[in-house]
Amino acid sequence: MRTDGRSSERHALGRGSRLQLMTALVVAVGCAEEMPRGEPEAVFALSPPTWFEDGFSYYDVSPDGTRALYGARFGIRLIDLARGVEDSAAPGVSARTAAATFDPRGRLARSAGTEAGWLMESDSAWAVLAVPADAVPRWSRDGSKLAWYGSGSAVVRFAMAGAMDSVRLDGQVTGLAWAPDGESAYALVFHDDGTSSLERVAAGSAPQTVRAGLDAPSRFNSIAVARNGRTAFLSLASDTTPDNEARHLFDADRDTDIYALDLRTGGLTAVVGSPGDDFYPVIAGDFLYWTRNDMRDAVVVVPLEGGDARVVQEDAQIPYWRPDGRQIGVTMGGWRIADWALNLDAFAVNVDSSAYAISTPLSLVVGYHEDFTPAWSPDGQWLAYHSHRAPAPVPAYASAGSTDDIYLRRVGTRTEQELRLTDFGWEVGMADWSRDSRRLVFDSWERGRPGIAVPWIATIDPATGRLLQTRRLALPPDVAGTLLATWSPVADEIALVGTAADGSQSLWVVRPDGSNALKLVDFRSTTYGGLDWTADGRALVYGAIGDNGRMQIFSVPRRGGSPRQLTRDADGLLHPQVSPDNRWIAATRTIRGKALHRIRLR
Repeated sequence: MRTDGRSSERHALGRGSRLQLMTALVVAVGCAEEMPRGEPEAVFALSPPTWFEDGFSYYDVSPDGTRALYGARFGIRLIDLARGVEDSAAPGVSARTAAATFDPRGRLARSAGTEAGWLMESDSAWAVLAVPADAVPRWSRDGSKLAWYGSGSAVVRFAMAGAMDSVRLDGQVTGLAWAPDGESAYALVFHDDGTSSLERVAAGSAPQTVRAGLDAPSRFNSIAVARNGRTAFLSLASDTTPDNEARHLFDADRDTDIYALDLRTGGLTAVVGSPGDDFYPVIAGDFLYWTRNDMRDAVVVVPLEGGDARVVQEDAQIPYWRPDGRQIGVTMGGWRIADWALNLDAFAVNVDSSAYAISTPLSLVVGYHEDFTPAWSPDGQWLAYHSHRAPAPVPAYASAGSTDDIYLRRVGTRTEQELRLTDFGWEVGMADWSRDSRRLVFDSWERGRPGIAVPWIATIDPATGRLLQTRRLALPPDVAGTLLATWSPVADEIALVGTAADGSQSLWVVRPDGSNALKLVDFRSTTYGGLDWTADGRALVYGAIGDNGRMQIFSVPRRGGSPRQLTRDADGLLHPQVSPDNRWIAATRTIRGKALHRIRLR
């Protein structure tokens, strides 16, 4: 992640500061000697200027509890917990560090995600580890044995006394930790049916199931094994077998909490529970540490000339105006990690002429898997939207049976009557209409180039919705890919957010054939900040990192010139959309809290 604005996004919390949250603690009588006691406390917190990207970011803690690593999509940060500050000058840790962890001696191991693989901190230089770059390494407590698994892998590999061995499991490994005796390890495994299991694995032996039917997230997680080897701490959404149907409900109460699993009986006890996701448990010294997400969104409106934001709909994001200005479409569901994006659905909120909500959210696009806010065609006849539609409940993001494309539906019809407009999408973005209601512009990753999106133009028959043509929109030479594209309401031209090879972002205007490309402004952003035209086509509004280090709304004239920061909200503002009467900007307000907590173990 870029260092720009870090000072404004970070705040340290003293070790004596108590966690002011609704936290439930239950002590199991049978294993009280290794269960948490007392009150939890917040140790450190970050508020990154991102959108969804930091959902799975986590804190790992050194064995002595003096340092922590913040593992994020934009690189690793090293935290000095004794002083409560980020150690930005730490050698070997930068935005290019793909992953890092500590060994039992507290030495730092890191991966740049390249062929160089993993490197281990030593007295004089970084030593090479015989571990693949995409592996997650874990050491036995005395440091003599090493085990690891790869991203998306079903195999745990062991390196002990110069020998190599592997154990294959029936599903994707999402977490790994050694037993205290160093003779075996525990693997958390996500299965195709949506359940997880805790397996005991050892070199040369078949895995043994400790507990099946666990309700764990499908992605990267951790296991914290107590020192006496009787308890494993896990992050789970419940103590029951997961219901894949419930995963898709936008309002289901399925945040993750920390549970203690009795390794002798398989019994589960909730030990930490609070609003938001509690996950990635780690034991260091006499404490159990974990990461807590406070990720909340709201759709707000701001006057077109700038000013303070006013909430229209809580727990919502990604606004889009209906052409008559009487509704704002929104996405609801939030970023809960147990059901990542499965629970996102689209709703509409009726608003009056002053952009005040006059209704509760009305169901608009609801189905299995991710649905983003639709764009109304200017003639008011069609809805176009990005969806991962699946015909039946699926257990995880992009599971078999799900799609990733642009869908089309006539206004007033049901989700069951939607038309799949494209069949080649990969991480498709949101669509926007040309003023003639015949063409759509959207972007999608290119096959073979993950993370690089390019824009497409789809032409439809406005009478039937039938797809007539899709073609690539040519990009300016300096633009490697796009994050969003939107059509002018008054002219046949497209504005787009372009990305360069170094990840920087810029705002461009081009013709639909790619000609007459004009760059309006370069800006700082670590996410999909959003973009829209004013209703008269004279200016563009976009999201970028502001002078307070958070995402804010800016405007720039269509012909170019100096950008102007319109908002200075205490939280992040992004995804601006201008009302048809040119009076209001609807936007997503984001609150992003990533805190490290701890509680003493008996």
